Amino acid sequence: MPNFLKKTNRHELIIVTLIYLIFFFIGILFYRDFGISVDEWDLRLLGFVNLKYITEIFFNDVTPRLDEILLIPKFSEYYANTHGAIFAAPMAFIEYFFNITDSQKYYLIRHYSNHLIFLISNYYFFLLVKERFNNWIYGVLGGLFLFLSPRIFAESFYNQKDILFLSLFIINLYYGILFLKSPSVKNSILFALTTALAIDIRIMGIIISPIIVFFLYLKKLRNKNIRIFSGVLIYLILFPLFTILFWPYLWESPFIHFAQVFKNLSSYTSVGYNYYLGDYYETSNLPWHYVFIWISITTPIFYLLLFIFGFTNQTLRLKRRIFKISDYHNLNDFFGGEIELQDLIYYALFFIPIFTVIFLDSTLYNGWRHLYFIYPCFLMISLKGLYLIEINYFRKKNWQLSILVGLFLMHISYMMIKDHPHQNVYFNFLAGKNVQTKFELDYWGLSNKQALEYILKNDNKNEIKIGSAGPISIENSKQILSFSEKNRITISENSKSDYIIDNYINWYGKYKKKRHEIPNNFKIYKEITVSGKRIISIYKRK
Repeated sequence: MPNFLKKTNRHELIIVTLIYLIFFFIGILFYRDFGISVDEWDLRLLGFVNLKYITEIFFNDVTPRLDEILLIPKFSEYYANTHGAIFAAPMAFIEYFFNITDSQKYYLIRHYSNHLIFLISNYYFFLLVKERFNNWIYGVLGGLFLFLSPRIFAESFYNQKDILFLSLFIINLYYGILFLKSPSVKNSILFALTTALAIDIRIMGIIISPIIVFFLYLKKLRNKNIRIFSGVLIYLILFPLFTILFWPYLWESPFIHFAQVFKNLSSYTSVGYNYYLGDYYETSNLPWHYVFIWISITTPIFYLLLFIFGFTNQTLRLKRRIFKISDYHNLNDFFGGEIELQDLIYYALFFIPIFTVIFLDSTLYNGWRHLYFIYPCFLMISLKGLYLIEINYFRKKNWQLSILVGLFLMHISYMMIKDHPHQNVYFNFLAGKNVQTKFELDYWGLSNKQALEYILKNDNKNEIKIGSAGPISIENSKQILSFSEKNRITISENSKSDYIIDNYINWYGKYKKKRHEIPNNFKIYKEITVSGKRIISIYKRK
């Protein structure tokens, strides 16, 4: 029996199992409801590019059959090879091996697989929180907080970059904490393996490694009897090897190609625009407050309030520790114990990426999705805030706090159910009224699915011509529909269309949208709104 089960009481085992079974069945019930994001067609191609490269080396007879599935560019010429394919390549293999030819099926498999990895990481987050607070109930709350995060929940199905990275980041962080507590051979290998998996989605996954090793060094300063050399050595040898092993782009000239990835990360430029506070900004030239505002308006208020408590306490504690170091010049006074050490790690992993993005003026698309991976650390600080509120104000009446927490979580659940399947456009009240006049809403075109379904349901013609008033491809969006449904749709020029879809997204800022014009002989036929926010309109020929 695994060690963690030996230490688990019966009530915990029953409740935790029940909660994660509910999470699992919620995913099964709802995974078909989400549309295709604009990145997914490219991620599918990325998977096949890497799969073809692997078969050319090891199974050359398979390669011609892969070329029959879609037009696969040469590995050396494909622009996105600097993105890890640790998820995309296995998904391509599943599509090939099981001969899945229906686009709806292979996209749905990708959606649920991505969500399943998110659920696994949610359980690891439960373990992280339980470890930090030595309390399984707080672990359950951590799992609920993460699951009941509207945007994170929706994107856990179709965002196969940012949410997948968040998921692997959590798992890597869990094994990093185990390694910090005990740098044994087993923990070194697991930490190295999960570090490589995280890096092989986003190179930013390397951030956990130096922080954990640094704090392990501080522990060594405090206790000379701790043996860390062999564990650190094993880790530092294995994680680069695992990283290369799982990333075909690094197989040839790994050091040169890895350096190229870093260069691309630091110097990447874009001509795209983000709509922010009622104006267009280049994605590579955003205001310093961009990330802070987006986090503040898209995170449930309850979590934000708890974060303020936890953040204030941690900042004041850190300030006292820094002054203590300056007085006594002793680095081993930087933390008070194992729990405080973990708090410092979560604090650092939340703020270092934010300030790095601000300092480097990094390119960011569409809100703060590139920084979703810091969200678990945000929630950990929020849970610390809840703990501080409990011990300071509800020590003898924690049942009252339990009711308050339950009511807040019920409210968030209600909002998520009401807005389904458009939780991706969730905003709290801090965003103010008329949100669509200040911020981007459905920037990935997920609602195209619902717009197409509405047209198909209310128009019985065998061929329906549909145009677009924005940059998001309807051709890609319709691939999530059934075979019979998508065959009824013909993508057409706006002037020749029966219907035109507009989700009010403009990637080109002050420049004219592609296919933007809506002829005068079209009128509004249907508008889809979410909590009063219009996310997409359907125009019909008069």
